[in-house]
Amino acid sequence: MTFAGYLVRFRPRPDTDPRFLAYVARSTPFQHTIQAEAVSSTIQNFNAERYANIRFEAPELAQQRRIADFLDAETARIGQIERLASRAGQLALDRRTAVIDAELGSVPDSHVVPVTRTCAVVLDCVNKTAPLATENTPYRMIRTSNVRMGRVDAENTYRVTEDIFRQWNRRGAPQVGDLLFTRQAPVGEAGILTSNAPVFLGQQVMLYRPNRQRITSEFLLYNFLSSFMKEQFMRASDGAAHTHMRVHDCLKLRVYCPSVEEQYSIADRVRQALQHSDTLRVATKRQVALLAERRQAVITAAVTGQFDVTTASGRNVTEGIAV
Repeated sequence: MTFAGYLVRFRPRPDTDPRFLAYVARSTPFQHTIQAEAVSSTIQNFNAERYANIRFEAPELAQQRRIADFLDAETARIGQIERLASRAGQLALDRRTAVIDAELGSVPDSHVVPVTRTCAVVLDCVNKTAPLATENTPYRMIRTSNVRMGRVDAENTYRVTEDIFRQWNRRGAPQVGDLLFTRQAPVGEAGILTSNAPVFLGQQVMLYRPNRQRITSEFLLYNFLSSFMKEQFMRASDGAAHTHMRVHDCLKLRVYCPSVEEQYSIADRVRQALQHSDTLRVATKRQVALLAERRQAVITAAVTGQFDVTTASGRNVTEGIAV
């Protein structure tokens, strides 16, 4: 085999355990050195010479092996718990979809209509990347990464000048209550815009503005989060390495649209049912993050000699340790 660009190969000497070297490379001091000394251009870069000059304490080979054995066991144990937590989070997501599917499934097929019949406005983004501002401004680009799990993040965004903001919004600016949809990277994320901040659509983001006399924002969102809609996404995606939906396919999507009164009733039931699964999802996500922190702390403490791995049980070994 060979390896591609931006990869660096380390070949340990006979007096170095490869596993120990791998754990050192994952430790906090090693990673901090990389981040502090990385050369930033369009992307961060840290070449082989810089890697080779990073210094760390290397005990004798027998101790390296003891440390590596300990960390093999501990990281495996943490990984097992992490997989269980991740599985619980996935089940919470699956339950979320199942709740929505059950409610929409009760609506007769006669109420399925083209999404364009339920919207006052449907807009695509400007099909090129907006130049970014060199200073902080209030004008924000909503990218596909800002649309997740039914929400639109208008805070963690790139900023542009007022002139660019006006140019990219010349066909109409997003408004509170609009549904934003990602047609690439990835296909199928949707969220409701709730911020009054001045925003515009980044590449591959579509806007659906509900006709409030036909459909509510919340009910339109539940349509976009349903399996019924995901099946349409799959049929319309082009099947390339990075799936992509064309604008005309986004206009062909079909949604459930019963009376507005029934929409409110269904949305109330869905909202209440989702509270438990959303709470579980957030809790498991936090648990996975804590487990990652725990793994990092244990690795760092072991390779820097902050405790004796020959007597450590793997529990409470990082209490009081600065990492």
